[in-house]
Amino acid sequence: MKRKLSILSAVICVLGLMLTGCAKETEKADNGTSGYYNSSLPETFSYDVTIEQIGEDIDQYIDEHDMGIKRDTEEYAEFLNEFCFSDFSDLTDTTKRFYEAYASVYLSDPTVQSTDDAFADRTIGEIRQENQEASNKIIEAAEDK
Repeated sequence: MKRKLSILSAVICVLGLMLTGCAKETEKADNGTSGYYNSSLPETFSYDVTIEQIGEDIDQYIDEHDMGIKRDTEEYAEFLNEFCFSDFSDLTDTTKRFYEAYASVYLSDPTVQSTDDAFADRTIGEIRQENQEASNKIIEAAEDK
């Protein structure tokens, strides 16, 4: 009798653990579809995304949250700065990474306007390459002295 009771207890424990695991997976799936902003950017980070694509997605985010922020304003610059230093719980890590890349480029040059073709049409990879080349020139110049 004790053996049957032990087996029954073990089966109940295993079933309880399985149900708990299923509930956690269901909760994760629910959060993935309803808890995050539905970005139009790729789900995996890519250096081939243009600055304009990211800017348009940020505009969509602003519109969906009724923020009323317009591009190329001081308020827009402050908002972009928040992407680098604040937590946006409704953004996936990948979307945050895209937004941070956009913000770092936009905020690094105060003369940049988001409508400039030279700014908007470049990809993250192209900008990264340009920055690496500029960095290498600075290092080489310092080593030559």
